[in-house]
Amino acid sequence: MDSLYLLTDTIPPENRAQMQVFFHTIFGNDNPLVVEIGSGNGHFLVECAMNNPLKNYIGTEILHGRTRKFHAKIKTRSLRNIAVLRGDARQFVWEYLYESCVHEFIILFPDPWPKKRHHKHRLLAEPFIRMMGTRLVDIGTVSVSTDHEGYRDWIIDEFRKVSCFTNTHTQGYTLYPPDYPKTLFEQRLRARGKNIYFMEFKKEGT
Repeated sequence: MDSLYLLTDTIPPENRAQMQVFFHTIFGNDNPLVVEIGSGNGHFLVECAMNNPLKNYIGTEILHGRTRKFHAKIKTRSLRNIAVLRGDARQFVWEYLYESCVHEFIILFPDPWPKKRHHKHRLLAEPFIRMMGTRLVDIGTVSVSTDHEGYRDWIIDEFRKVSCFTNTHTQGYTLYPPDYPKTLFEQRLRARGKNIYFMEFKKEGT
């Protein structure tokens, strides 16, 4: 199995059957698929893969240097249930995934684009959330963390617009789960005294 793919050099599957072959070729099995968007250097997702060998993990990252560090972690640990794709996450979700194929999307500390005129660049807006909803299996989840209160509230409001999702927290969010693998970014934020908010949205069964 290879564990590094460049979206610019990979032909996307043309249908669901080809997608299943694509992921079976990567992992050698059809175990549940978890996708992290914006994986950085892979610190978080590698720990997930080590702790959950019966799940398959795909991490997306657009920056070459981070992708290289991520891939090195996979190779050093000889992990067979994780791969990294370098390229645009929106392109990957749109072109490589089909209906009801992902069990969980993980998005940790997406760029909040804090200035109002830049809000149009935010990843977790209604169109992308709706797209993830079609790719998730029933009762699949989207897990999100942020330290930015404004973006936290924006995310909650945007998920409300997509009827297939239910927020699993009555308050809308909770603190970062203590049993969740740590990220380097999270540790830096904690060292600066930042609060970290965690949200989970579940796709309702049909």
